[in-house]
Amino acid sequence: MAKCSVCGRPAIYVSRASGLAFCEKHFIEYFGRKVRRTMRKYKMFGPKEHIVVAVSGGKDSMSLLHFLHNLSKRVPGWKVTALLIDEGIKGYREYTIKRFLRFVEENNIDYKIVRFKDEIGYTLDEIVRIGRERGLPYLPCTYCGVFRRYLINKAARELGGTVVATGHNLDDVVQTYLMNIIGNDWAKIVRLGPVSGPATHPKFVRKVKPFYEILEKETTIYAILHGLYDGFEECPYAPLSIRWVVRKMINQLEERSPGAKYSLLRSLETAIELLRKQGYGENEQLYTCAICGEPSAHPICRACQLKLELGILKLSEDRIRSLPPEARRMVELAIERGEGGRK
Repeated sequence: MAKCSVCGRPAIYVSRASGLAFCEKHFIEYFGRKVRRTMRKYKMFGPKEHIVVAVSGGKDSMSLLHFLHNLSKRVPGWKVTALLIDEGIKGYREYTIKRFLRFVEENNIDYKIVRFKDEIGYTLDEIVRIGRERGLPYLPCTYCGVFRRYLINKAARELGGTVVATGHNLDDVVQTYLMNIIGNDWAKIVRLGPVSGPATHPKFVRKVKPFYEILEKETTIYAILHGLYDGFEECPYAPLSIRWVVRKMINQLEERSPGAKYSLLRSLETAIELLRKQGYGENEQLYTCAICGEPSAHPICRACQLKLELGILKLSEDRIRSLPPEARRMVELAIERGEGGRK
């Protein structure tokens, strides 16, 4: 059995990349130092913040909520609120919600649950069914990702949050990096840094990833040690996504070449620097969606585009004609795509 590199006691974690091993006590210290260093390095938080933690009830977001809640006790200017988005995934989300509620109530943490059914009008299960019936080409993760990001930003702003903290770990980041390379989407790659959010739109809440340099394996161990992870639930839609394949590929690479995930992260940082020199992401201006009024990368936000394609958002002819030309064109294309899939 491996011995702790600090005290010589039996180790519960061995980093194959560094060769260091830690017992339970020194793993928790190592984890805390690493997260705090990441937060300082990228200037994620100021002395006075209302931090809205986006929580799913899974191991990563529960670990983040636990960590920031405890840290906030030592920072008088911090307030932490937990935000959970209930997509309405039968046989999955109800279990993570129970874990979430148990934790926030036991620790007296302010929280809010926002449901797809209330805000979009349909659960994700219903949206997926409608999309298939209309012949739309999107995987469930597309609908989920777009509507979740939309609702997280909207709810965080309504809660008075100054920053949203998400539980994305190093594995999540490098998976997204490779997915965007495969999709040749360099504009998205430049937004994959640990801090995102231009200050040019009053409705956009800055996003940060405190676990940006933390491996998924490390957040899992942290969650288990603190009793945050008493079961394993996998979203039933996850195996349908390209992330599922990319995740497996990266894990196999890490197994054969320890440290590969860290190398991919450094590669991402180099790519972001080079892309910014080429003008990507520089002085990025956000639009205000001409339909819903939320921040958007385009005249019509992606959430509204999807709702139009799904046929769950209806606009009168007068409303469409009143839109600015580019916004009107995007609306007409979205409606056409939705109708086209039904033929």
